[in-house]
Amino acid sequence: MSYREIIWRLRLLAEAVIERLRVQLKQVPEAQFQADYNPDAEFKPPFKVFVGDIRQFNILWRAPLLYKADYIINHRLSFFDLQEHHLESPVNWHKDHAAGRQTSRKHIMAVNYRDTAVNGDCKLVWEPNRHHQFVVLARAYQVSGQLKYAQAVVKQLNSWLDANPYGYGMNWCNPLELGIRLINWVWAIDLIQDSGLFSGQFKRRILNSVFLHCRDVSAKFSQGSSANNHLVGEAAGVYIASSYFSVLKDAPAWRIKSKAVLETQIQAQTFADGCSREHGFGYQFFVFQLYLISSLAGQWRQDNFSAPYHNTLNKIAEFIARVAQGGENYPMLGDQDDGYALDLGDHVHNINAVCDTAYYLYDQQIFTTSGRQPSETAFWLFNQRIIRRHNESAEQIKVLTSHRFNESGYFLLQAGLAAEHNQVSILFDCAELGYTSIAAHGHADALSFVMRINGKDLLIDSGTYDYYSFPQWRSHFRKTKAHNTLEIDGLDQSVMTGPFMWEQHAQARCLLWEPSGCGGRVTGQHNGYQRLTSPALHQRSLDLNSQQKQLQITDKIHTQGRHDIAVYFHLSEYCNDIAINGHICTLTLAEEKISIYLPENLQLSLVTGKPGEDTHKASLGWISRGYHQKKPITTLVAKGCITGEQQFKTIINW
Repeated sequence: MSYREIIWRLRLLAEAVIERLRVQLKQVPEAQFQADYNPDAEFKPPFKVFVGDIRQFNILWRAPLLYKADYIINHRLSFFDLQEHHLESPVNWHKDHAAGRQTSRKHIMAVNYRDTAVNGDCKLVWEPNRHHQFVVLARAYQVSGQLKYAQAVVKQLNSWLDANPYGYGMNWCNPLELGIRLINWVWAIDLIQDSGLFSGQFKRRILNSVFLHCRDVSAKFSQGSSANNHLVGEAAGVYIASSYFSVLKDAPAWRIKSKAVLETQIQAQTFADGCSREHGFGYQFFVFQLYLISSLAGQWRQDNFSAPYHNTLNKIAEFIARVAQGGENYPMLGDQDDGYALDLGDHVHNINAVCDTAYYLYDQQIFTTSGRQPSETAFWLFNQRIIRRHNESAEQIKVLTSHRFNESGYFLLQAGLAAEHNQVSILFDCAELGYTSIAAHGHADALSFVMRINGKDLLIDSGTYDYYSFPQWRSHFRKTKAHNTLEIDGLDQSVMTGPFMWEQHAQARCLLWEPSGCGGRVTGQHNGYQRLTSPALHQRSLDLNSQQKQLQITDKIHTQGRHDIAVYFHLSEYCNDIAINGHICTLTLAEEKISIYLPENLQLSLVTGKPGEDTHKASLGWISRGYHQKKPITTLVAKGCITGEQQFKTIINW
């Protein structure tokens, strides 16, 4: 941490001690209002989150929405590895419902949210407390007109207020959680506004809690090494809440402050090519949502964000769309924790919804190339606000072309037509480890790549799986061996010193970029192993020829010493009939027969995850496509020993 950050953290600690005294002495300020505010009058916010014609709601979306809402009324939620899990009656807001562990309800200074033995997994506790489910109920009320859904919002929100006095327990510990909760309160309350239920004592309680949320978060905006997606979520929550609940006396100051943070951070945390500087591909979707709904709230309130802000938002969406073109599943480079801002009917990683939403705002062909259909998300955001562009993409030829993300360090080697069933897409990682000095959400994956053939994953990034509950798995999924790259002496390219901290960062750079109509060639290198007693430099070239249906992988190790090496290839769950014959690995992927030819001087083995083994014992052979979700795959491992400079060539044919 920098000297400035240390000073900031000490100041926060001092302020936290003072705030604790206020809480204990019951001297916490209460909400004050604008001079013209009449508490007995009907609440009239400066904007509506939805102004559309509900009769235009797609009938295909109705049944899934009401099904989900009915389960929420009965306190059942689905998140992470829990499906329609009962959260008790009344809802137990202070529990890790996966582990069955209650959390501390002491003052937040006495709560260590990372101590899973005492408080469970904080993400499992916090997820229901983000209140995404209230927006589902409110949408169901709008669609069905049934008052029970609006009443459920009020009942469960009152339950939360009763169980969560300010300053106590896990749900007041993390400003990001408060920010996301504020966003969902705005959408839920506005969508049930015409029910007349947002009035009286309930309205007073909500306005006071919104005041406490905004006051707390705006005083703690993340700085230094912590100023990543957390700061974006904090500022978005305060901006949207202070814009909507403008009757609060402090709302104008909060709105100006938080908007300035968003304007600054969208530039600071985004490369010019649209990639997030955190290098966590899952977080691309999260921050896109946060930036998008903040800008829409500003537009609805006639407080528009700047042109550079919108240009960068456009580039974020474009990055997502380009990377998504080559496969049915989005690559999982870096950390992914399934976080999202609002539930408007589509999963946060739904590429169709991202592209459909972006195409309402930005006239770019890339947003029409993912089989774009009208999305429920876009309906709730834009119906009768923006005329939907004419969809000319249904029969559009989807040709893949290679693309360089020069600033962030990612390279797409790809070619082929979907109609001709000859598509291949490779995403090569020649990027830095992560954002700021701690690179909190980065993985040791330099010169790794993922490969997709006709949309199906062949070689995958194995994912993230966990942050807190299983430290061995947290460490494993970040390691070099968990990625399709080369490991030297059993060590990671970069040195991790904590679950969200790296001490030494491998520096990667591109040496050659030669795209072509059938793919092309890219070469990169990294210096992560220069720290060894006998320094080593890893250089990798990928040469794709889609016409020959071949990928050549050339690994060079520049060193003067002796080293053990291992090359890893993580085969997706869609691969079958995997076998080794000599130095060749064969398998099938859908209709394709794949052959991987490896150097004859390396020893090959296959490692497949074994369900039922000790859940705390990490191993190769697993993929995690969702938080606390994993399934077995097969990892191909090639090991050997080198002395001095050597080169290895691997060829993949299909």
